[in-house]
Amino acid sequence: MTETFDIPRLIELRKLTRSISDNLQSQLKTYLATLAPLFSPMPLLGEHVRGGSKSMVKGAEKNFQELRSRFHEIARQAPFSLDTELKSPLDVFAATPSLTPVEYAYTADQGGQETHLSVTSPLKWVLSYPETQPKRLLELLRGNRSQVRDELSHALLQCLTLNLVLEKQAGLTALLKDLRFSISMTQMEGLGPLPVILVACPIATLLPPDDIIVQSTEISGIPSFEEIVNIEDIRNLSDPLRERIMEITRASSTAIQEEIAAG
Repeated sequence: MTETFDIPRLIELRKLTRSISDNLQSQLKTYLATLAPLFSPMPLLGEHVRGGSKSMVKGAEKNFQELRSRFHEIARQAPFSLDTELKSPLDVFAATPSLTPVEYAYTADQGGQETHLSVTSPLKWVLSYPETQPKRLLELLRGNRSQVRDELSHALLQCLTLNLVLEKQAGLTALLKDLRFSISMTQMEGLGPLPVILVACPIATLLPPDDIIVQSTEISGIPSFEEIVNIEDIRNLSDPLRERIMEITRASSTAIQEEIAAG
């Protein structure tokens, strides 16, 4: 980021970032609620879901074995270290996925003095079934293993089930992309090899220089910071539909394409 920064500029950008984040998150929640039936594992797992369809579901056995294999592979590794045996039917529920802003640890360096803080990316969210957010999983992992074993096992199963749904329902990911929200997978510190689902909008957020971050946290007295919107991304926002139509027009008639472009 090359622009000049000071605290008033930071406050202005933070206000804009939060307004954009609130608006887009509200919009995304509406989309997810509308698409909720598509996030159900029942059409993929059929009778392997307790209370699910008793009629034959094509591919259900294969999907169940795939989910079972993934669960055992991750559950038996650190940090989960679970010896749970996954058996049919599964106690997985269908629910509208929830959104949690992405958080990560960061160390700001001001003249050789380090400040450790938590940073939030307000335009990027973790997608998960309710009560299975990364923060909840980390809380369970820090708890008494004998007391939370079943809850941890169930939360892990829910995470992997949602991963399977998004993988098998390719049209769902494509639809969200057309709505300008991309889906990707990542891993997070403390959760080992567990794939974590991320949803992002076309506008990125960035960190200002470390000295501005440190000044901000000293003023607030809280060791946390929110990334701020990248103005350049707003400036460069495009319309994918218009670009696709223009490509079709160009292939059909160069003359008409040039006429449209000339405005």
